[in-house]
Amino acid sequence: MRSIYLSAMITGFLFAGGVTDTNPIQTATAGAYLTRTIDNDALGVNPASLGYYGKPIIFAAAEDGKLDTLGLMEKDTVSASADSTQNYYSVQLIASPSKKRVKETKKTFYSQFGKNIPWAITKIDSLYKLWVGDFHNRDTVDVFLGTVIESGFEDAWIVTKNRPLEEPDQIPYFTLTLAGAGLYAGNNAIYPNWINNQLFGGLDLRDPGKKDDFLSVFPADKWNINMAAEINFMSFTLGNFGLSIFQPEVLGSGNLPPAIMDVLFEGVKFEQPKDLSALHLSLLAASPISVDYGRQLEFPQLENIVDRFYAGAGLNLLVGLTDIHVGADRLDITTTPDSILIEGKTTILTNFDLDSPASALGTGFTLDLGVVADINPHLSVSLSLKDLFGTTTWSERYITENEFSIRLSAEDIDDIQDYNDEQMDSLEQSFTKLDTSYAAGSGKTAYPSQFILGSSYRILQDLIIHASFRHFMNNDYLVGIAPQLSIGVEYEPTPVFPIYCGIGIGGLDGFKWGTGFRLNLGAFQWNTGFGQNGGIFNTSKGICFSTDFRLIF
Repeated sequence: MRSIYLSAMITGFLFAGGVTDTNPIQTATAGAYLTRTIDNDALGVNPASLGYYGKPIIFAAAEDGKLDTLGLMEKDTVSASADSTQNYYSVQLIASPSKKRVKETKKTFYSQFGKNIPWAITKIDSLYKLWVGDFHNRDTVDVFLGTVIESGFEDAWIVTKNRPLEEPDQIPYFTLTLAGAGLYAGNNAIYPNWINNQLFGGLDLRDPGKKDDFLSVFPADKWNINMAAEINFMSFTLGNFGLSIFQPEVLGSGNLPPAIMDVLFEGVKFEQPKDLSALHLSLLAASPISVDYGRQLEFPQLENIVDRFYAGAGLNLLVGLTDIHVGADRLDITTTPDSILIEGKTTILTNFDLDSPASALGTGFTLDLGVVADINPHLSVSLSLKDLFGTTTWSERYITENEFSIRLSAEDIDDIQDYNDEQMDSLEQSFTKLDTSYAAGSGKTAYPSQFILGSSYRILQDLIIHASFRHFMNNDYLVGIAPQLSIGVEYEPTPVFPIYCGIGIGGLDGFKWGTGFRLNLGAFQWNTGFGQNGGIFNTSKGICFSTDFRLIF
């Protein structure tokens, strides 16, 4: 009886919600927003994106005497060695003794081209000069120059330098997530229309045709349920570093045998047992502490392939709070003309003793690795490996086993409703064959790892297409590891209010869609994403929602 109660409790909790993508913009793009994730967006996604801040680490020896120091070179010169790994190209937009005029030009430029392009204002010979873009390839900067001139900056021209631009202040040096939360819940059977029309529609299930329609949504093998939830406080980035201190999360999954619905709405036919042994429920509550670092790297081998290359790593220390696994080794219901027989054996595996307050926390770690490559001003690609080697070790685990055989006649069923507590306890004891709990020693559980490919392509200055391929590794908490493909759109009608949308296929839910926005109000930023899984609107089989509030400096 205790196992039945605990199973019901966990099942209720599974429907409380959660997300697999707790970043609001990921939720809004159905998981496609992975490559352009700078500052706090990089945390938990791809640590390499933290490398957008700061100067690169150069893996090549400098060649003395080939280039001048940082400064203005001859206009569109061919005398500088375009093959040198020390060459950087930028476009000068304006040179003026008025710093105010230069800043106004910068503002106009970024209103047209967005804020992801590096820039620097340098004072040389009493003139303030605005340079934009960092390129290694002369052909690429030529294309960029043409676009800039066509946009109205007719005096623009190319400058050649021996090191990249100074750290641009459009890349935030410090970001802080004040509060954030994400929720996700999905299944492979029920959806709003079915709930409204079938469950609460006043159907007469005595009609065989209507009963068949009612039960047709449930899979023939298993009814799967997945959930995740996360709360995020005090996550911040400082330059190339990121730190997440308090981000408790819950992961859960369940397999419910379809025979449960048969029993509830069709009953059990005489001498035809119903097998419910596919019942399985899992739940993990943990609170990771994450440290991330990213940096731009320069390799001679990549000089003619990519404009910029970034790499990063993150270490996540796991503090396991709760770990529960409920399974039915055997569970059968059989009826005869005058009685009902319920036989079964259930097992509950936890990190706490059900009969006492004793519990044991879990510890573990996961590793995040990532790279990002800006191929050209339009195209970027990324690869990240999330939560590698993810295991949680529990210093002590407890097993509770229940074995029971319940046979009730029709008269017994009528009398039970009049039993007092003492009579019910006596009846329960008479049915129990085994009721034991014992310590099972230490154990490990597998944390969900992910392999993710991403890309981003700027079609217009205010329109970007994102795409990703995601694949979950084997784990103990999420049902299904099928790969997922997502495509999303980022549209920026104004820098204050970018909007996002996206769709995904495959993965845990088969199909998903999302939409959301980012509100930029000076140093304050609000991000929100909403989506549905397994369908659209009233045909969806799950929901996801996430939001956060940030400070940006």
